[in-house]
Amino acid sequence: MRFTTSALMLAASALMASLAAAQDVPAGYPAGYADTIKAATTEGSLLIYTNMGQKNWQLVIEGFRARYPGITVDILDVGSRESIERYLAESSTGVATADLIATASQPGWLDMQARGQIMDYASPEAGNWPDWSKPFPGLYTVSADPLVFAWSALNVPEDQRAHSFADFVELAQENKGAWANRVTTYSPISSPFGYVAHYYFVKHHGEEKAWAWLDALGALPLRMETTGGPQMEKVTSGEYVVSYFMSGITVWPRIDEAGRGQFLDWTYIEDGQPMMIRGIGIPKASAHPEAAKLMLDYILSEEGQIAFGKGGLTPARPGVQPGDGVLATYSSVVEAVGEDNIIMLGYDPEMMDGYEVFQERLRQSLGQ
Repeated sequence: MRFTTSALMLAASALMASLAAAQDVPAGYPAGYADTIKAATTEGSLLIYTNMGQKNWQLVIEGFRARYPGITVDILDVGSRESIERYLAESSTGVATADLIATASQPGWLDMQARGQIMDYASPEAGNWPDWSKPFPGLYTVSADPLVFAWSALNVPEDQRAHSFADFVELAQENKGAWANRVTTYSPISSPFGYVAHYYFVKHHGEEKAWAWLDALGALPLRMETTGGPQMEKVTSGEYVVSYFMSGITVWPRIDEAGRGQFLDWTYIEDGQPMMIRGIGIPKASAHPEAAKLMLDYILSEEGQIAFGKGGLTPARPGVQPGDGVLATYSSVVEAVGEDNIIMLGYDPEMMDGYEVFQERLRQSLGQ
């Protein structure tokens, strides 16, 4: 059989491409994953809707591009629930939309599940993750971030900074006059983040204990904020004495900023530590689903989790530990407070089914 020079070159090129694809398959992945890599490279691009900023994503994107240089990644930070609402609006009209969604919005993901809009993708990394991190087929976890106490070091001496919610409420009652309108949190009325945190707080502690605590705080009274930034600025300046249920990934970067450490401190909530789950999934209308699979798998890998940890998030993959730029992980938080004291802010359908009734009780308690 005779071969022309051009035919030989084409065959060699095909062989080299096949070998390169095979070499790119991560250790432990099925050999057929090479086909996913090839298809993703053909797609060539990936659009992610998220509620995380460029700093959080930077090392993840760098690591992904080093592994898959033929795929362009674009990140659109459009907020938590907005990430999903935008996708639903665009996909319903056929407009180009997200290929991957990574966001902390339990109500949003419950909506996506109910609409059948999450692609049922079985990641090769799934076996390395616990059941709580895979609530629905195709929905995985980016991080589990602790919601902590953020203290004004100007107003609260170190030996008085509570490490439990019970001690925090007692301290607030002892300082009711000085703390009036100077305790803050995410508003459970105007912030979905705040609503989810308070819902699981009540569910964990039981209604009698939890509502008694919240009633006592509401009597101070409290001042609420919709986002974390204003809370942190006012705690740092001393306008607020403390914020409860503040995301650790909002607090920790502030402490590292020049000079802030002397004005700001934080503690875990050791009698019930809320953990905010950030979900990630491929939506059904993804135009680049193979590229989305590669990114999802990379994020779930140990390398991807460490990259997110260095970017300020709290890696949720079991076994990943702090160090080398990673401040805290799910495993280290469990070690600090005990597994029985973890409050996982998950995907309970009753959270939305009883929304109006629970909101009204929150209004009564917190004075909103």
